[in-house]
Amino acid sequence: PNRFRLHLRLHNDDVHTYDEVIEALWPGSYSRSARRPDDLRDELDTSLGLVQDKETAIEKTQLVDSDGQVIVRDYITVEGAQAGYNRLKAGGLHCSVISTPQV
Repeated sequence: PNRFRLHLRLHNDDVHTYDEVIEALWPGSYSRSARRPDDLRDELDTSLGLVQDKETAIEKTQLVDSDGQVIVRDYITVEGAQAGYNRLKAGGLHCSVISTPQV
């Protein structure tokens, strides 16, 4: 369906530090301060992180800490959502993929 999206949701596990969560969302080794908007179009490439910039990673980390969960990113394809999920799981983070009706 046209408006159907998948959403990568990060859950607070009270185990990982802010720095670990930020690193999973926005890799510190990435030298540019922000991704170009078209960088987010390739859903399968998670090497540059899952969010637009470090400030967004910090905001989402604060939200998951205060609210218990946060939507990290929206996806159009199952493969893209799986790639984002795998990136967070590789860091040991607790996450899930939900569909638009579940948001």
